[in-house]
Amino acid sequence: MRLTATLLACSALFAQLGHAHDLRDQQARQKRHHDAAAAKIEKRYPPGRETFVPTTTPAYALSTSSATPAATKTSSTSSGSQTTPPPGQYTTGTTRAHVAATTTTPTTCAPPYIATSMITGTGTLPKPTTFVTKVYRSNQLTLNGSPFTIVGPNIFWLCQGQDYGPLGSYTDKSMVREALAIAIRALSCGISTGTYNNLNPYNLEPTFNNFNSAAWDIRDYVLYAAREYGLRVILTLTDNYAYYHGGKYDFLNWRKASLANNGADFYTNRAVMSAYNTYITNFITHVNSYTGVAYYNDPTIIAWETGNELGGYINAEVWPPYSWTKFIVQTIRKYDTKHLIIDGTNGFWNYTTGATSAGLTLSGVDIVTDHSYPRNTGIINKEFSLAKPALKNFLIGEFDWTTTYSSTDLATYLNLIESWKPLVGDDGYSIYWPNGNSAADQANLLLLTQHWYRMTNRTPPVALVGVACPQPVF
Repeated sequence: MRLTATLLACSALFAQLGHAHDLRDQQARQKRHHDAAAAKIEKRYPPGRETFVPTTTPAYALSTSSATPAATKTSSTSSGSQTTPPPGQYTTGTTRAHVAATTTTPTTCAPPYIATSMITGTGTLPKPTTFVTKVYRSNQLTLNGSPFTIVGPNIFWLCQGQDYGPLGSYTDKSMVREALAIAIRALSCGISTGTYNNLNPYNLEPTFNNFNSAAWDIRDYVLYAAREYGLRVILTLTDNYAYYHGGKYDFLNWRKASLANNGADFYTNRAVMSAYNTYITNFITHVNSYTGVAYYNDPTIIAWETGNELGGYINAEVWPPYSWTKFIVQTIRKYDTKHLIIDGTNGFWNYTTGATSAGLTLSGVDIVTDHSYPRNTGIINKEFSLAKPALKNFLIGEFDWTTTYSSTDLATYLNLIESWKPLVGDDGYSIYWPNGNSAADQANLLLLTQHWYRMTNRTPPVALVGVACPQPVF
């Protein structure tokens, strides 16, 4: 049984932990930077998305008008009522309570889902002991000589959350274990800078060159727990947006650089680049207190991603230049020659101009990525045709799995991805169930679960899998 890169490929999640952002609240908190949530909405779902028809080009409207809060990235689930029950049935439960990150006492659980197949304990996947590698002069990833495909959803709150407890506080370890029975691309584990206008004191580097020793524990535990579950993670090192867990604007502010042109100085200002270099160096050389293994030497980590959605979609802001991406690759490679590197540019083909990102031609980049909002087969077809001859593995780092906004049905989209395996992987954005999803979205969850099983050469389940809660304490 092959290991899946970012997940056990059994997409059962617990009660809804992601909530739609209230844009008015976001705007009140964002005094120095542009509104992160609004920027994400605008990029993903421009006006007219309801009538969008997929074509090869273009797939997105070019208007810069604001969109509605209902489409925020962190609300990947539907709010519609369920018309028919999903496979299995629900039992009465209580709402999850937030507890301190250091506790080992299981919290109360969300309403449990009783299924014919339940995930209990840490499973049977082998613990990571060797590294995922890319075949020389190829775009194929391998593990121990066998093809390896990255699949699974993405948990942005796995180390630090925004919905339970104080903003940015460390995720309760019982929630970590329950989530690891299923998922990961862990944004808040790698991205942790600044204080978000003094609202979040929990980040790893709250002020320039001052690291918060307490913030290491949850990161160390997540990697330790992922190893126990036989999972591997992708760690993203910064964010394009000013968000609660931090991002590029922190480095700009620390070095008093210009915020103009969507923070373009992040890619050219030497003092800013040096500050980011310091963060990366401290991060990847840290020694895990649970395992005694330095991050740069931990096979639980699949890859470092240079950033999340850098430059905005189709270069709407400023894509990272070749010189910057090369600098970041060199920063990582100074200490780490074992892990893969993902270019964090947001997409690598501009369908309006035909331009491609610098990472596509940089030899130090192993994987290129795009986030697919809404789903569009024309765009990913073109991107696959570019990534393959460039000898880059192609990761669809996020995509919309719901029925609300994409006119391309999920089955068609997933079938295309499966036709490319193992050269293409995918991470659906965070999935939460049972949480009042519509019957159509619930059906999509099963399609997604079955897709991940097929991508990892396993027999797909006929019904959604349940997760025992609480998971064993360790």
